[in-house]
Order: sequence, then structure tokens, then C-alpha cells
Amino acid sequence: MLRLSWVEEALGRSTGGTTGEKVTTLPRAVRELIHPGFVLQVGSGLGYPMALLYEIIRQFWGRNPGFTFIIYGGSCTNLVPFLAGGLVKKVLASYLGDSYPFPAPNPLIQKSFAEGKVEFEEWSMLTLTQRLAAGAMGLPFFPTRSLAGSSLADNLADFTLTEDPFTGEPVGLVKALNPDLSLVHGWLADPEGNTVLNMPLVGNAYGPLAARKGAIVTVEKVVSAAELSRYREHVRIPAEAVRAVVEVPFGAHPSGHHHFPHCGEERGYAEDRPFIMAARRASRSAEDYQAWLDEWVLSCPDHHSYLAKLGAERLFALKGKLSIDDWPLYFLEDDSGDAASAATAAEQMIAMAGREIERVTRQQGYDTILAGVGASHLASWLAYYSLREQDWQVALMAEIGLYGYIPLPGDSFVFALRNFPTAQLYTDVLHILGCSVSGNNREHCLGVLGAAQVDCRGNINSSQVPAASLYLVGSGGGNDVASGANEVIVVTEQAPHRFVEEVPFITSPGERVTAVISQLGLFRKDPVDGILKLAAYLERPGMTEAQAVREIKEQCGWELQFWPNLEILALPTAEELSRMRYLDPERYFTR
Repeated sequence: MLRLSWVEEALGRSTGGTTGEKVTTLPRAVRELIHPGFVLQVGSGLGYPMALLYEIIRQFWGRNPGFTFIIYGGSCTNLVPFLAGGLVKKVLASYLGDSYPFPAPNPLIQKSFAEGKVEFEEWSMLTLTQRLAAGAMGLPFFPTRSLAGSSLADNLADFTLTEDPFTGEPVGLVKALNPDLSLVHGWLADPEGNTVLNMPLVGNAYGPLAARKGAIVTVEKVVSAAELSRYREHVRIPAEAVRAVVEVPFGAHPSGHHHFPHCGEERGYAEDRPFIMAARRASRSAEDYQAWLDEWVLSCPDHHSYLAKLGAERLFALKGKLSIDDWPLYFLEDDSGDAASAATAAEQMIAMAGREIERVTRQQGYDTILAGVGASHLASWLAYYSLREQDWQVALMAEIGLYGYIPLPGDSFVFALRNFPTAQLYTDVLHILGCSVSGNNREHCLGVLGAAQVDCRGNINSSQVPAASLYLVGSGGGNDVASGANEVIVVTEQAPHRFVEEVPFITSPGERVTAVISQLGLFRKDPVDGILKLAAYLERPGMTEAQAVREIKEQCGWELQFWPNLEILALPTAEELSRMRYLDPERYFTR
């Protein structure tokens, strides 16, 4: 009988092997495939290729390689080391700041921005994906609803507004991106490079497919082709796009890597919160950060020594933290929520916002809610629980590719890994932001966003204060939500420097913003003149309406206008407080 080994392998009847021409080591992959001046696209599925990034730092430290980075989110652990070492000359990103476990500007990113030694180019999360998708498809550009009407559009040479040749309506175009090389960390790969990405897919395989020289793929485990054939429906990157494959356990550390049934016996691991927080603290000064970098990257000759330094006990504990069985789906008794008077200003704001989100969702019949990061997502979670208790079917979405997830108690991070198994659908940025938020079903979506600054017309600034050369954090998916969702509610703290007459930089246009909720009251936009006007104020014991209005005026940077018949908003109930504190036990957003 004729036997062809490659046929047996393809049919999964051969055990095969896990060696091949593409299987290599981290040092060799970096040494042979990465060269000075390269444009590097970083990350595809969930989790960054951290071990690969740290190996690049070791080999190019002190060499001034002049890399360009394309990355969704630059933080203290993935981008700042390259800034500290002078390894990058340009960064294309949608978010530049620390994110896990709560968002905040990064001082060293801000310092690099102010000094002007590195060029920072800010895109939205969707348009960065659209550029890579165009590059992957061999197209010169990709049409988009995002960016128009924002300051981002004014600052980007690779965006233009033109006329739709079929309808005559204005349409945005973003230029295709074709990086030199894509850097990816996935779950599994075979020796040829067929790769299973972690879920949700975030940027999917668009980066590797767009890259001129393909991708370096690190994975938790290299398996035979026969073994990978068991998971063929989860393979996202084809072998043709892969130049090198490296087996790197804990290759995404300190970020997490969730496990799913399709990954066989391989278990995921949680984010290493103490590690990340130590890097965030070190970022407060260049000297402290250099000491951190010396300890955890430069003094470790390779990834094996890095893992040894972390220790087996720590790594084992990170795997155990992802057990869904450890997470209760009920609210525990919490004495801290017994008295409404004990509510903080942040809790008052979140409770008011949650009620408004619930009201608008019911009134307009929204099917989906896309929440931003911070108080906005906690308010959306609060509304979600209330709606579901009343049998109102609504799906929460997250821009990284989560649809229909349930926010479980205990971890308030908007992309908490332990929430992932509750999702109805795993997909990517293009699907969530491009289709569900701003696509054919856009009228079904409510957007909820935070803001560093908001003006009287609802324009949002989360990017920068140009006059002070101050960088904040950037758009993320905010611009895409504001440009695409049917309606947008903004949740943000009120102060004169935050509620301004006109924002100095428009990250997200305010055209679709219908309401703004602060810790003091509720502002609704007048559909006639487009101005946000005070519609309701928070009830506080011993304070008259005149006193409440006076305080709101003092904390508002524009001339306050009013809706007729001001409403009074009740303080948070004991139940609302209990829920908020259980969803946010570390009080990142409620203190």
C-alpha cells in the first residue's frame, strides 16, 4: 500500500514531531530576523509577546536601532523599556499609558512625549486595525467612519476625508500599513508556524498577514501538526505568514494568558499584578525605572533565567488564579454598603450614571452597550445587572473582541480575564468596533465613555494638552465609539479644568453625546443648540437647590445653562453601594 508521510500527518494519523526549520530559540530568532530600522507590529491575539520583546531589548540595548513600533497599547512593561533604552524613534498606538488594573498616564511616556525625541502618532483602535487589514489584503486604503471631526484627523498624514463615489457622502480613508515584521505570542503552533491565538482575538492575524517579512511567533507550546489538527478551527495565523516559531512558556508574562478548552491540557495564567504595579511605581522616575529594568530584563541573560527569578511558586500561583470555580456569581453581604450616606463622590457619580444608562437603554431599546474604561464601565456594569434582573436582554461588549460577557465580582479591570469564559462570542476589534458599534447595526448600540476633559458640546479630550506638551492616554476605542455608536453617555468627574468651554484637543467628537454625568449632577444636550445643560442635581442632606446649583457652577468651566424644572437625583441605595464595592473591591474607581 502506498504511504505518504505528509498525507498521514495532514490527516492526523502520524505523531510527527515538534521540530522543523522554523522552530528556533528566542536569541536566534531576534539575531537573524530583526534588524535596525525595522517597523515592528507588536501583538495579535490577547497578550503581548513579552519574552520576545525583552530579548530584543537585551540584544539591541545601547545600539540605537531606530525601531518603529505599531502597538495597540504602550505601557510600563512593553513600550517604556524601549523608550528608556532609546530603541524606538516612532510609535503608532491607540493608547499610551498604563492600563491594568486601572488606567492612568505613564510618567515616562509623558516625558518622552514632552521631550520630542520620539514621534508619537495616535490612532484609534479601529483605524489601526483597519490599516493592518488593508495591508493584509493588499489594498491601498480602508474606508472608515472614525476620526472625522477630531483633532486626530488633523494630525495624521495617512488619513483623508473624501467623497464616497457612490453616494456623494463624505467618507474617511486610512492608508494601508505594511510593517516589516510582526511579533506575536499565541497558544499553540506546529513546527511550520500554523498558530492558535489566545482569545479574544483583538487584532487577529491582520498584522502577521500585512507584514512584509512575516511574523516571529512565540507560543506556550509547540505541538506536532497532528496535535494541532485537533484545534484547526482555532488556527488564525497560517504557516505562510510565519518566519520563526519559538516555544516560550509564560511568554506573555507579566500580562495574562487565559486558558480555554480548545487548548487541551495547557493552562493559562493571570496577570501578575504585583509585578505590574512595581513597574508602574518605578515609572515615576527614570532612575527607579532603570533599576527595575536592570533587575528584570538586562540582568537576566534569557527567558529561562527570567522565569527562574520569578520562581516556580509564583508562576504556579498565577495559573491557579484563573480558576472560574473560585469566583462566586452572587453578591456577598457587605456591611460597607448599608448606609447610603457613606457613599463617596465617585460612587454617587457611578450610581447616577448607572441609572441613566439603564433608563436610556430601556427607552431606546438598545441591544448592546460598549463601555469605555474607568467609572464608565463600572456604571455600565451596574446598569447591566439591574437590566438583567428585570429580564431586559442586553449584551455588554469590549473593544478587544468580547461580546455578551458577564462582569463577575472581584476584578474591576474592564478586560478582566476571569470574565472571558462568560462571553457569548469571541471575536476581534474589526467585528466589535467596526461592525457591532459603527456598522449596519449601529442604531442598536449605546456607547459609554470616560473623559479627561469634556466641553459644553460633548467633545472629549483624553489625548493631550498641547500648550503644556502634556500627554494623557489617548483614544483607545473611544473615538470609534463616539464616531459610530447611535448614542453616547459620558461619565467623568467634574472640575473647572475638566469641564471646559472648549477642549484643547478633540479625541472623540461630541456629535453623538447626549448626556454627561458627574459626581454633582446630570447634563443633557439640547438638540436645538447642541449645548449641554444641567438637567438634574444630586440630592444631599442639608443642601438647598440654590446651594447645589452654586457648587455646580463653581465646578463648571463653561457658562451654566439649565433645563426647565430641575430634577433631584437620589443618593445611591444600599444595594447599589454593595454592588459597586463588590465589583470593585480594591476601590480603584469608587474611592
